[in-house]
Amino acid sequence: MRPSRVEVALGRAVLCVACAGVVAGGVVAGGAGGTAGGVVVLAGAGVLAGGLTWLRALAARERSAWRAQDALHARNAETLARALSTVHESHALDAAMARETPNGLLVLDARGRVLRANPALFRLLPVRDTPTGRRPIETIPVPELQDAVDETARTRQPAERAASVDGRDLVLRALPLEDAEGCMGVVLDVTSVRAAEKARRDFVANVSHELRTPVTAILGWAEALAQERDDLPAHVHEMVDAIDRNARRLGLLIEDVLHLSRIEARRTDLAVEVEALGPLVDEVAARHAGRAEQQGIELCVDVPADVEAPLNAEAFEHALGNLVDNALKYTPRGGRIVVTARARAEGVDVSVSDTGIGIAAVHHTRIFERFYRVDAGRDRAVGGTGLGLALVKHLCRAMRADVLLASEPAKGSTFTIRLPARHTNVTRRA
Repeated sequence: MRPSRVEVALGRAVLCVACAGVVAGGVVAGGAGGTAGGVVVLAGAGVLAGGLTWLRALAARERSAWRAQDALHARNAETLARALSTVHESHALDAAMARETPNGLLVLDARGRVLRANPALFRLLPVRDTPTGRRPIETIPVPELQDAVDETARTRQPAERAASVDGRDLVLRALPLEDAEGCMGVVLDVTSVRAAEKARRDFVANVSHELRTPVTAILGWAEALAQERDDLPAHVHEMVDAIDRNARRLGLLIEDVLHLSRIEARRTDLAVEVEALGPLVDEVAARHAGRAEQQGIELCVDVPADVEAPLNAEAFEHALGNLVDNALKYTPRGGRIVVTARARAEGVDVSVSDTGIGIAAVHHTRIFERFYRVDAGRDRAVGGTGLGLALVKHLCRAMRADVLLASEPAKGSTFTIRLPARHTNVTRRA
């Protein structure tokens, strides 16, 4: 601990008094002689010795305090050096990652101006000039990129667009920055992925086309045998029914695969028009009314006459039909299915709710995958192909809509087609 200012001042005062005592004693001894002067001198010398001892102690404490302070400064300097080294290493690592990644990156400020771009961005996009300090569209003639960053800046939510640039298939994503008001753009080259997907689609489509002919022949012979049912032995009836049932199921599966392949092969979204939902929903309900009655299920429609939304009529009817068909498969006799449409600020929700067996939450994230089955045995028993919900998802995406699920076991399910709000570039059907 360093000596205080009071201690130092007091030490100096004692030293001065001691010196004054010595001097006074000398004066007395020189002027009057005798014992009194000597006593004063001795007393002053004693005080002087004590003051010197005190000052030496104060000096020692001062040196100790300075050494402790120097050690503290050294430790702080070492800690700061380590922190700066870590920061420099982190910045170097971040710079290396941004420089070497094959994905294009650009960071924008709150005004939508480019702050920084990595080398990959210049390789993937036709950058005409230095983008720093400008809006992306001013130097990068790719409107989809500007659309994505504008949407993220407006909604503070991730946005994604697809584009084809110089023969490359690109995915353009925009992400909001968590600790700032700007956003980051990411450019992914998915050309090889798209090529692999196209090869798979072509293979599936070709195989499905080849399977059509033998399946059609099997169905034809099964129908011929069914017409001659009375002339066949009784034990053959069950075999003929099995052939007919499974051939029809295989035919439906082939049609679903071909339809899904055609949707996936599209390079652009489906054309959409603003249409009234009532007639479309009524048409779908009418197609399934007979089956619902046979199964003892109540099928209801609740769609206001004035509800409209931008959609592709054919895709919408197909998607909604699949949802109603799915509800009929998993709703027991005496159950109820309701198709509703409700307008929202962001668009229109068209929902199919049932009182069926429901779906556990663990399956919700995968329920729209191809051939995913919650209960494979039950699905085969009701004649499902495993592609119905996958078709719904792809049809919705193709008309810029979304599909959602809310369900609990034994409490039924609600599938919702979330149609977007009207856009200025969407035509209205007369």
